[in-house]
Amino acid sequence: MFITSLCYFFLLIILNKSYCEEFNLYGDAGQAYALEINVGHPEQKLSVLVDTGSTTLAIASYARKDSNKYFRSENSTTLNNSGKEVQAKYSQGTWVGHLASDLVKFSSLKSVPEVRCDIALITKSHKFFMNGSGWQGLLGLAYLPVGAWGENVVVGSWLDSVEKNLNKPMSFQLKLCGVQSLTNATHYGKFEMFDDSMTSSKSGVIYRTPILRKRWYEIGVLAVRISTPLNESTNTSLKSFESNRTINDSADNHYRETCIKLNEEKSIVDSGTTNIRLPDMVFREVVNELRSAAQTSNMLILDEFWYHGEAACWPEPQEWSLPSIAIDLLSTDADNQYFTLEIPPQNFMRVVTARNNSGEGGTVSEFCYKLGLEAGGKETVLGYTAMEGLQVLFNRSAGWIGWQPSNCGPKARITGPHNYSMSLTLLCELTKPVPDVAVSIKAAQWTLCAISIIAAAVLIYLLAPCIKMFLVRPLPRSQQISLSQAALVEQEAS
Repeated sequence: MFITSLCYFFLLIILNKSYCEEFNLYGDAGQAYALEINVGHPEQKLSVLVDTGSTTLAIASYARKDSNKYFRSENSTTLNNSGKEVQAKYSQGTWVGHLASDLVKFSSLKSVPEVRCDIALITKSHKFFMNGSGWQGLLGLAYLPVGAWGENVVVGSWLDSVEKNLNKPMSFQLKLCGVQSLTNATHYGKFEMFDDSMTSSKSGVIYRTPILRKRWYEIGVLAVRISTPLNESTNTSLKSFESNRTINDSADNHYRETCIKLNEEKSIVDSGTTNIRLPDMVFREVVNELRSAAQTSNMLILDEFWYHGEAACWPEPQEWSLPSIAIDLLSTDADNQYFTLEIPPQNFMRVVTARNNSGEGGTVSEFCYKLGLEAGGKETVLGYTAMEGLQVLFNRSAGWIGWQPSNCGPKARITGPHNYSMSLTLLCELTKPVPDVAVSIKAAQWTLCAISIIAAAVLIYLLAPCIKMFLVRPLPRSQQISLSQAALVEQEAS
């Protein structure tokens, strides 16, 4: 009996090791997902946000009013500080610092070696670090053109340093699980790195959208709408437009107008942004429908919550019965195909406070929520609100982002692929895909070269008479020239 029980005990341990997933991303309510990093020798442990909306690894190197935890550069024996000033500006916040390099290691990424890479040591910031934030910097995962800048300075990225060290391109995956429970506002997830050759062998169906330009992770967002049965929504899907084209041309035109509006400036996937940010017109349409759905279900929520980012609070946690938000994305399989992310209300009705306050008067519960949508002027940003409950794989070298449902977090769904009768790139006036950043740089170099040649040719043409007169003048007897040079001059003169 004892031996049997012992066998069961060891079997339980083995199963637990096999199926218990290790998460390395954590964050407090309203903040993005942070990853633990080791910088310098001796190692200093810090937390950095994983940010697909920028490129630079930037960490605080000074004490702030709300936090005394920062990178102490004087304690690292491996730090190389160039002293050159660099800076960065984000949609919210700015910082100024110095360019340095040091050894960086992520202990939770077993397959990624310690590498020396560029680091921006932040010395001053404005509205960058949030009050009470548990992180000291951010890890930029985008392409080089959206890194920090300075005069005659190019700031490299950690990802590029890893690829150079391993001598192969790398992909990364974000599995964002959201909050742990209805009564806990802390969210968690997992960050993984892969050899690009391994991404094709990953299990499960992966829906892929192309990266249209390799700066940010810029993609084609075709529509953002309320996901309800057909004929019940005023903002229906592209699929319904296709099937009702002859009787609903005005709706078709509205879809095309919306699609162009969504991509007018740029549409990006940004894990460093919290909300789904939409152009003003699209934001108003989507929120109006959500508000109407809430009123229909007798849910009283003030307009300040829907339109002005104010929190709404209840004495108990809420289980939302609102419709999902559908996001149509261009597919890599064909120019006339797309697939749809269905984002449940548990994603965009974001919990910001979940606590029970015990005092002299007894226990007082407070569960507060904010809307995970915001107006963004002309740009579209799919923040982590659109990624929770999904596994999002970024294949940088191949130029695509893969989406599939996750085994943790909200029950987000993906449907498709859906077909359309014409090119969606043309319909929505999307930017044509660019194979690589180097293409743009080479194009600019060739353009400058061509301009220089044309300018030189014009200058030579204008100065030709003067040059000709100077060349045919008799040379002083004392000047020595070779016969070949003299012959050349004479040939040109004749």
